[in-house]
Amino acid sequence: MVYGISQEKQQPEMSRFILFSVLFFIFILITGSLAFVFSMRQIIRINKGNELLRALEIERVKLETSVNNEVVIAIKMADSPLVKRYFANPYNINLAKTAIEELNSYKNAFASGTIFWVNDIDKLFYYNDLKPYLLNPEIPENYWYNMTLYKTEVYNFNINYNPNVKVTNLWINAPVFNSARKPIGMLGTGIDITKYLDLLNKNLAGRASIYLFNAAGEITGARDSALVAEKKNIEDEVDVEDISIVALAKKLAPYETQTFNTPFGRIALGTIPLLEWYVIAIMPDSIDDYKTAMTALFIVVLMVIVVIFVIFNFFISRLLKPLRKSMIEAEEANQAKSAFLANMSHEMRTPMNVVVGLTDLMLEEDNPGINLKDNLKKISTAGNSLLGLINDVLDISKIEAGKLELMPVQYEMPNLLNDIITLNIIRIESKPIAFRLDINENLPCSLYGDDLRVKQIINNLLSNAFKYTQKGTVTLGMNCEREGDDDVRMSVWVSDTGIGIREEDLKKLFSNYSQVDILANRQIEGTGLGLSIAKMLVDQMNGEISVESEYGKGTIFRFHIIQKFVSDKTIGAETTENLRSFRYAEDKRKAAQKLVRPNLSYAKVLVVDDMPNNLDVAAALLGKYKMQVDCVACGQEAIDRINKCEPLYDAIFMDHMMPGMDGVEATTKIRSIGTEYAMTIPIIALTANAIAGNEQMFLSNDFQAFLAKPINIMSLDSIVQRWIRDKARE
Repeated sequence: MVYGISQEKQQPEMSRFILFSVLFFIFILITGSLAFVFSMRQIIRINKGNELLRALEIERVKLETSVNNEVVIAIKMADSPLVKRYFANPYNINLAKTAIEELNSYKNAFASGTIFWVNDIDKLFYYNDLKPYLLNPEIPENYWYNMTLYKTEVYNFNINYNPNVKVTNLWINAPVFNSARKPIGMLGTGIDITKYLDLLNKNLAGRASIYLFNAAGEITGARDSALVAEKKNIEDEVDVEDISIVALAKKLAPYETQTFNTPFGRIALGTIPLLEWYVIAIMPDSIDDYKTAMTALFIVVLMVIVVIFVIFNFFISRLLKPLRKSMIEAEEANQAKSAFLANMSHEMRTPMNVVVGLTDLMLEEDNPGINLKDNLKKISTAGNSLLGLINDVLDISKIEAGKLELMPVQYEMPNLLNDIITLNIIRIESKPIAFRLDINENLPCSLYGDDLRVKQIINNLLSNAFKYTQKGTVTLGMNCEREGDDDVRMSVWVSDTGIGIREEDLKKLFSNYSQVDILANRQIEGTGLGLSIAKMLVDQMNGEISVESEYGKGTIFRFHIIQKFVSDKTIGAETTENLRSFRYAEDKRKAAQKLVRPNLSYAKVLVVDDMPNNLDVAAALLGKYKMQVDCVACGQEAIDRINKCEPLYDAIFMDHMMPGMDGVEATTKIRSIGTEYAMTIPIIALTANAIAGNEQMFLSNDFQAFLAKPINIMSLDSIVQRWIRDKARE
C-alpha cells in the first residue's frame, strides 16, 4: 500500500511562513498596544490622582470654613441673654416677640439662610418662618434632641435627609444653658451638603463619583440622596477587592488625603476632621482618557510598521518561492511516515496477536508437558516483550514531532514492577549476571500517573545495564516519598558492574541516535534512542535524571519523577518478597489460570476481522465462556447481519483496519440503520492499531470499549463481564 498526500490538501510552507509572520505582527501589535495602554493608564491615573487631591483639598477647606462660620454664629446665638430668658419663659408673649426678632436677625447672618430652635418647656420646634410643631424627643428619629441637651457641651452635628425636596442637610446643634448651666433648649442651622457635592462634581466636570461617610461607614452625603436616606454603607457602593474603605480611612491622619489605584479607576480618600467624616472620590477609567496627542502618535507609528510589514513579506515571499516545492515534498514524506507507522503497528500486532493468544490458550490446558509449558511461557513472555519494543519504536515518531503526551491512569505498583522484571529477566540470557531488586514493603500499592511511560524509562535504563554488563550484578532500586497532600516523589536507581562510561562521553549520553565509545561497543546492538527517550519522559514528568560512572567498574543512573497520591495502602512484606524472588509473575499467571469464566451459553457475539487467524484466536478465547461465536471477514457482512436482525447478537467485536470498509465506517453504518437494536448493541473495537491515544478515538465513534491486540485475557474478561454478561438471564 502506498501512502501519499495530495498537493491540494498540503498547505505550502510559504503559506505557513506568511501565517507565522502575520501572527507575529499581530503579537507585536497586541503587546505594543497593551504596553502603550498600560503605560498611558499609569500616566492618566497619576494625573487623575493629582486632580482629585487638589479638588478634595480645596473643597474640604471651603466646607470646613463654611461650617466653622456657621458654628461661630450658632454658639454666639445660643449665648444670647435674650434668647436664654425666652427659652426659660416661652409663654411671655412680649419676651417671645423680641427674642424671635433677634433669632430672625441671626438667620440672615447664616450663609445657609436657615435657623431653627426649640425650648425644653413647650418643645415647639421652630424652623425659619414655618408654623412650629410639637417635637417628641422619645421617637428614634429625634435622637439628636436629648443628645444635644444632655450630652453636648458646645455644639454637635447630625445629618438629615428631606425626602420632599431631596436635600441632605448637615445640622449644627447648639445647646442653650441657663445661669446654672442647666440645658433649657437648643438652636442651630442647617447646611445643604447636596450643594457642596454638586459644586465638587461640577469642578471635576462630572467625571467622578463623590461620597461623604462617617466612621461607621454610613454614607452622609452623595449625589444620590436615597443612599443617605437609607443609611447605605460606603463599602456596599464602593466595592474594592481586598480593601476595606472604612479601615483605610481610619488610618489617615487629620487633613491627610491619599490616592490609590483600583481595577476600575483611581480613588482619592481624605478626612474632614471638623465633622469627623471622610470623603472619597472615584474617577473611573474611560476610553475618553486616551484621546490625546500621544495616542495619535502611536497610531501613526503602527501604520508605518504595517507598511514595513507588507513590504517585508512581499520580498520574502519572492525570495523563498524556489523552496516551496522541496518544503511540500518534505511535508508529504513526514505524513507518509506517520501513515507508515500506523500501518506498521497493525501489521506487526496482527501476527503477535496470534502468537500471544494461542500461547495463552495452550497454557490454560490442564496437563501440558513440562517442557512444552516452559517453552510456551518463554514464547508468551518473548511475545509480550516484542510488543513492548514495538510500542517504543512507534514512540519515535511522536518524539520527533513533539506530540508525545502523558496519559495518566491509576496503576498498581506490584504489577508495574512485575512487568519490568518479566521483560528484563530475558535480557540476562546466559550471562553470569545477578538481577537484584532493592525495594521495601513501604512502597505505595497504587499511584496515579502514566505507568506505561514509567516502565519505558526504567526498561530503557535496564536495557543499557544488561547490554553493557558481561558479568556481575544489575540492581533496580525504588523508593517513594510523599510531597504535600497530592504528590508522591518516586526515586529510582539502576546500577550495574558493566564497562562504565568515559568522563568525556557523559556530556553526549542523552543525545538522540548516538552511542558512546562506539569502537569498544561495536558488538552491542542499539539505536542510541533509549537514554534520550528516558530523559525526555523524565522531564515531562517534572523530574530529573543523572548518571555516575567509573570507566571499567560500572554505572549508576538515578532519576526521580512526580506521581499523584492515591492511598496510604502499601504493597506489604509478602508481595515485596515475591517480587524480590521473581515469583510475582508466576503468581499472576496462576491467577489468570484460575480465572472462573461464567457459563454464557445464552449469549451470541459476532467477531469481524479480515484475518482468519485473528478470527480463530478471538473465537477460541470467547468460546471459553461457552457463548455462540459467529465470525465474518468484512464490515459489510456485519452490517447485513444486523440489518436482518437474524440472529440477535449481544455484542460485536470489530477490527479496525480492514480493506475496503474499516471498522469505524462499518460501526457508523450499523448505528445509522436506526433501529433500537442497531443503536444499542455494544460494539467493542478489537484492533492492532493501539498507538497511545487511539482509545479515545474509538469511544468517540460509537464504540463502547477498546481491546488491543494481542488480546489480554484479563482485559477480555473485564469487557465480557461488563458488556455481555446478563445475570438475570443466567
